[in-house]
Amino acid sequence: MNSNTLNLEQCAQQLQQSDDYQVLRKLQPLNQFNVPNPAATTHKVCIIDTETTGLDTDVCEIIELGYQIVEFDSEGHFYRVLSAQNFLNEPKGEITPEVTQVTGLTMEDVKGHSIPWQQIEQELADVQLCVAHNAGFDRPVVERYSETFVNKIWGCSVMQIDWLNLADVGSRSQEFLCWKIGQFFYGAHRALDDVQALTQLLSMPISDAQKPAFHFLLKAVRVSKSLIKATGAPFDIKDDLRSRGYRWNVGERVWQKVIDDSDLQDELAWLIDHNTPNPNVTKLKATDSFSVRAR
Repeated sequence: MNSNTLNLEQCAQQLQQSDDYQVLRKLQPLNQFNVPNPAATTHKVCIIDTETTGLDTDVCEIIELGYQIVEFDSEGHFYRVLSAQNFLNEPKGEITPEVTQVTGLTMEDVKGHSIPWQQIEQELADVQLCVAHNAGFDRPVVERYSETFVNKIWGCSVMQIDWLNLADVGSRSQEFLCWKIGQFFYGAHRALDDVQALTQLLSMPISDAQKPAFHFLLKAVRVSKSLIKATGAPFDIKDDLRSRGYRWNVGERVWQKVIDDSDLQDELAWLIDHNTPNPNVTKLKATDSFSVRAR
């Protein structure tokens, strides 16, 4: 550590001692989070992010893909980063100025680049779990490019961690969570940068139990789920359905949502009380969450 860096660190520490300041440090990506425990059984998670030409998961094209494969144990502790990859991809369509504004990527940046899907499939062959900060977006997109993602279990750090009650943070924005919980900033909206920041965020202890955020995501992933469609729901309860997390399925013209099986009976009772006696319930496989099969 040179003298200038040491002086800056001393300044940061002085500022942190005051309630009038908060100090954010630039993320320094880690290759190892905890020392491996020989007695602990470890698994592999692929933390993944895409940058695309648009927001329609049925047609948008990937222009950048980033991921990390990380060892973890059953309690959600991370160990070694086994692989960190970032790939650019030239789309068939255009990259609009709006997309460039968000991602910083232009057609010139991605010209001639392609994603080596065969290499990715080999790396992910023994990975069972994928995690994204908005899995409902990233999963349908990557599944269009490679079948290797179809049979993976997916987790979503937006939907499957109760950030408000566990960490007292009302926003689910990844940048905001990194600021409030991790007290760091990073170059957002480039794929691998986002992945490394999310990995760091998920490693942070939260709640009174001071367990890693990833611990709580794992608990949610392990819960069986069903897709419930409020078939025949009267028009006048649409606002109530929306407030309970239902979304409108345009093709089938029905309100629906994915629900934990532990909450299913209470939800069915609520629907019956609100003049919806015949909802359609489909049990989801563990590999269906956040996919088009759960729509």
